[in-house]
Amino acid sequence: MNALSGDTYVFAEIDAKYGVYKLKELYELHNQGLTIKVPALLNERGEKTWVEVEDVVSFGLQPLKQITLATTRLYVEATEGAIIPAYSSELFSGTEKQIKLKFKLANELKVSQDPRKNDTLLLTTNIPLNIPEGDQTEWEVGFALGFWVAEGWIKKRRKHKNTKRSLANLNGYAKQKGMTLQEYLKYKTDIKEVSLAVGQSDFERGYVNIVQKHFKFSKPYKVSENGYQLRSSDLNYIHLIKEYTEGHTSHDKHVKNEIYNRSLKFLEGILDGFLAGDGHYVKNGNYFGVKITTNYLLYNDLIFISKGLGYDVHIWKAKYKRGGFAWSDKVYWSLQLGIFKTYHRHTAVGLVKERLKSFENAGEKEAFNLVLASLYSENDKRSVFNHLYFTAYGFLVLDAIKT
Repeated sequence: MNALSGDTYVFAEIDAKYGVYKLKELYELHNQGLTIKVPALLNERGEKTWVEVEDVVSFGLQPLKQITLATTRLYVEATEGAIIPAYSSELFSGTEKQIKLKFKLANELKVSQDPRKNDTLLLTTNIPLNIPEGDQTEWEVGFALGFWVAEGWIKKRRKHKNTKRSLANLNGYAKQKGMTLQEYLKYKTDIKEVSLAVGQSDFERGYVNIVQKHFKFSKPYKVSENGYQLRSSDLNYIHLIKEYTEGHTSHDKHVKNEIYNRSLKFLEGILDGFLAGDGHYVKNGNYFGVKITTNYLLYNDLIFISKGLGYDVHIWKAKYKRGGFAWSDKVYWSLQLGIFKTYHRHTAVGLVKERLKSFENAGEKEAFNLVLASLYSENDKRSVFNHLYFTAYGFLVLDAIKT
């Protein structure tokens, strides 16, 4: 049985819009009659395309195995009979210009206590998002959004009943903007103010200047020796936040799928803005380290954005961490990532090879898989690529056709 956990994330194009979805979500969307495409390997040169999903199959509850990689700790949960493109001595040709695939059942994968002796799987280095490149302005707007995800919070308006006089005033503002009263009330939103926490170094590094370039803020408000708050009631900034994010606290803030449909520079700006606020650059390793609280939606967002931009992502072991203030005894569980903007691992034709770390029981879970439209006829030598697609973590897997 070739099935994956229903919680497996997949980049998908649905009705011409990109996003990240769980397999069980794609099952429901397919049943609603929506057109779904997923990123797939096109040929032996490592080129990628988007292939249409003909069906999404539910296999019900199944015992699954977690296949974890040694370097990045990225993983996929699959049935023992799932077919995985695995390492062979002929995986790449001598010139490393072509891929020669070899397939194994998941339960045939070689895993030992010495990862150097284990089988190797393929990961994609990037997801082929066909969106505009964008420009510096797009990057700056994305940066302001990403910085808010890292360091921002909101203040909502008090709910009160409008009087005849207040409605008349609001109607006047609406007419100035060429809107109806109802349109203006929606435009005004339920958010009164956005705040950002910044430090002296954020001024020195130019981060505050970037955030303030396209949006209006009040004068910085000092809250500690080196700490400030930036406050904004700029509706353009508020609407940017509402359009592309959900949640208001460090435990629930995350981005919407809309971020993948604007431009690559906007996407890059979001990640750079977040790293400016909640990341730290490790010079010796040439990577950005991230430590956040138990917000798994945001945790996954950072992985998927990185994959969309072609960055290498490593999941590090989560651990308990004491609060960031000397006077705080609060201890919380910390999720940790490493984001490498420059690859250090051996790559070939847009893919990387990585050895397995472990093959462990993942328990009984709801399982699904996709059925892809064929790219080539069965008598075409390239038909080996008909059933391959990439999960959002970058794993190359097979659809439900092969059993």
